[in-house]
Amino acid sequence: MKLYNVLAPPADAGSTGPDPVAFVFVKEGFCWPALFIAPLWLLWRRLWLVFLLYLIVTVALSLLVEAFAGPAAGLVAVVFGFLVALEANNLRRWTLERRGYRFVGVASGGNAREAEFRFFAHWVGSKPEPLKPEAPKAKPSLPAPATQIVGLFPTPGARS
Repeated sequence: MKLYNVLAPPADAGSTGPDPVAFVFVKEGFCWPALFIAPLWLLWRRLWLVFLLYLIVTVALSLLVEAFAGPAAGLVAVVFGFLVALEANNLRRWTLERRGYRFVGVASGGNAREAEFRFFAHWVGSKPEPLKPEAPKAKPSLPAPATQIVGLFPTPGARS
């Protein structure tokens, strides 16, 4: 089972809520396309700021590896590729939240379609009713002090 974060777009002015058709399901975990074709994946997902940072880090790493040429050059590229693939879906979620999307819930399923089905089957049936304001309740009055004291000290003010 895969887990998906469900993000709702910002509601339009004058609407009652976000359009469920525009909900975005972002998979948790490793992103295989980002491992093999990271720049294209970033552009396809419209992660402009992340793409710019990816280019800056790639250029900086290539200059660093060129300055210190050796067998570690290939290892640095592979490790950076794995880091991008590990964080790609989190970066996508972060970008959507920057654009005004808000976290609605979590869905699970074998694939995205199954997760959507499960999420909307539960989401439609569990819409909360609007809260009705209630009058504040009166505080209960304290009982009158008892003449006998129950406890370790049977008389008021007694110490032993």
